[in-house]
Amino acid sequence: MTALPTAETITCMDVLLRDVKVGTIVRTPGDFSAFSLDPAYRATGGVPILSLSLRSASGGLRKDARPVSGALPPFFANLLPEDHLRAAMERHHAGNVRPGNDFDLLAALGVDLPGAVRVLPSDGQASVATRTTDGPRKVRFSLAGVQMKLSVMKNTGKGGGLTLPLGDGEGQYIAKFPSTAFPGVSENEFANLALAEAIGMNVPERELLSRDQFEGIPEEFDTLAEGQVLLVRRFDRTANGRRVHIEDFAQIFGLYPARKYDGAAFHDIASVLNVAISSFAALEFVRRLTLSAVMGNGDMHLKNWSLIYPGAGDTPALAPIYDTLSTVPYIPSDGLALSLGGERSFKALGPARWKAFANRARLPEPAVLKAVAETVHRIDKHWWTLPERDVVPPSVLERIDAHVRTMVQILTD
Repeated sequence: MTALPTAETITCMDVLLRDVKVGTIVRTPGDFSAFSLDPAYRATGGVPILSLSLRSASGGLRKDARPVSGALPPFFANLLPEDHLRAAMERHHAGNVRPGNDFDLLAALGVDLPGAVRVLPSDGQASVATRTTDGPRKVRFSLAGVQMKLSVMKNTGKGGGLTLPLGDGEGQYIAKFPSTAFPGVSENEFANLALAEAIGMNVPERELLSRDQFEGIPEEFDTLAEGQVLLVRRFDRTANGRRVHIEDFAQIFGLYPARKYDGAAFHDIASVLNVAISSFAALEFVRRLTLSAVMGNGDMHLKNWSLIYPGAGDTPALAPIYDTLSTVPYIPSDGLALSLGGERSFKALGPARWKAFANRARLPEPAVLKAVAETVHRIDKHWWTLPERDVVPPSVLERIDAHVRTMVQILTD
């Protein structure tokens, strides 16, 4: 029997954006990786858009970057899972993927990545074994981040339920599993997403489910924690399964995931939104920042803000809000993930900080302060009677409520 190929044997992969070849990633001896744009794609001026990081100051496409030693270029490194989620995926693909090797893991998971990107072997052959000779099919999707989560699909017909996708890119939802370290985290995020929707923000569909509604979850991804599973509809997939391209701000700034907390400040994100989209998008970002401050979310780092490229993929928009929850119940001393006007402490976010943020982002101070005030008012109006509060464990809810009261007072004085 012919041996099944492994990710380690792959040295060249084509990068596709939907069905358009945009470039090639090559692995050279010594474990260097290089990404080069395809000449035909370069001739289009970079449409559909792969990443704003490829744009030069003059508006054209940058020259191809130099090879990177021991890692993928930042854009592709940010497509991979991190920490515990990555370790689980590497265990799942043990024998095909070497631990800690980005190129191997991308070769294994490249058929179903966040957004509309696919990374496939240049010879068109399967990159790694999708099933063992005597075992079940291997999952081959990647979700960025550290929380244990899977891309899943809803079964149709009698019984329903959810299961892992059998084909490439069929996952319609992200299932986020409970955590032993952070009790009630699924319920916490569920309520925060409901609040965001109640105050007029663009939020994906979501629901809470019990674990017994899932089938075929590999043991590597089972957290064995008590609590419900949060199911969120993927906004990078349409109802008919079409891929919609997205990129997070670590990708936009050309930074590796390790720098998601210190590679930029919030005003840098606002500046990009103001220039690449509109001042309205930048002010919507201000509203979401205000929500994070009031609810005590200290994890809105660069990878938790994204652009989305709907339609033809030539015009960016601010992606729906995601990964929004309160971290202060678990980390009482937590602060903002990035600097806002030179400050990270929630309780220091008075008008002076927002004015400094506005000036650095080149946004009008009155518009920023108005957006903050209106958002605080809406949160205070909706949070206390929000039906979804009832699912949050009392000990977690009590800590959230105390933080909200404090921040409403700070931001309305």
